[in-house]
Amino acid sequence: MTTVSGPRVEVTSRDARPEGSSIALSARITVTVGGPDGIVDLTGELRQLTEESGVAEGTLHLYCGHTTCGLIVNERDPGLESDLRDLLERLAPHSAHHPYAHDTTRTPAERLVHGERDNGHSHARAIVSTHPELSIPITAGALHLGRWQAVLLAEFDGPRTRELLARVHD
Repeated sequence: MTTVSGPRVEVTSRDARPEGSSIALSARITVTVGGPDGIVDLTGELRQLTEESGVAEGTLHLYCGHTTCGLIVNERDPGLESDLRDLLERLAPHSAHHPYAHDTTRTPAERLVHGERDNGHSHARAIVSTHPELSIPITAGALHLGRWQAVLLAEFDGPRTRELLARVHD
């Protein structure tokens, strides 16, 4: 997996509190991964959004509406990334090395829509290793993460640009 950081993560919009809502801040985050796979650290941007919200005690909710990438809370460590890559290659080998029904049963029209890309492995990897959404407590105005924890996006079907929805609730 390729590590991608800072300049490829952008908060593209922020919305104020809707009247009568527990949402203190809503934001869309755009993440671009230039290679076939990668892990992107979102922790800094999420900490900044939490601070901007002014919420002292609440929850940050993060949603990823894509099927070949997802969210992870874990340590930012290059060895861990290598271990994850090796584990996922054993559990869900790349489509070039293993036939997936997802790839072989698509019609020519479906293949065209997907750019002729075989990505059965990407779906399987996202299913077994990520979550589509996370809720992280906010305590004393900060994300309540463990000492080594980071919020990560794992991409398995790049290059792609993804959009995430972040909401801070009080």
